[in-house]
Amino acid sequence: MKRKLWDNEEAVSPVIAVILMVAITVVLAAVLYVWASSFLGVSKQTPQGALSASKVDEMTWTIQVVKMNPAVSVNSVDYFLLNPDGNTRSTGTVSDIYGYFIGNGKGVVFADNDFNGKLSPGDMFTLHAGEKGDADMKDLANLNDFKFRLKFKPTDDSIGVDITLA
Repeated sequence: MKRKLWDNEEAVSPVIAVILMVAITVVLAAVLYVWASSFLGVSKQTPQGALSASKVDEMTWTIQVVKMNPAVSVNSVDYFLLNPDGNTRSTGTVSDIYGYFIGNGKGVVFADNDFNGKLSPGDMFTLHAGEKGDADMKDLANLNDFKFRLKFKPTDDSIGVDITLA
């Protein structure tokens, strides 16, 4: 004799089954998104930074990155050189001036001293008035009273404070 434990052979209703499948899919998609975004390394929080300026000669200044926490990609930071009136004289993404040297036609150049592709302590900007070629600062005799600023692109916030070249 065969005994049946259940008389009703139906499982859950089709509506509940669809709701469960959608919920499981949404949860898996959220977990996958969080996991994959950890590989991108793009921070949405503005880093804390500090810069130091040194005058090399009448036409050249260096801006050294003293602190940058966390270190951020050179693709996610813009630089600004402001004249004494506060107007932008030179601007661009740090990656655009990466690897240039004075004499290559750029008024602002960036040296990634630890070669990690990120803005981190020890890296340096060099500002050069009167640079030859089609540099945007070729007509300047000096950079006295100019200001240097870094901005984090994802939040459009300044990194640290402006550095006055005085």
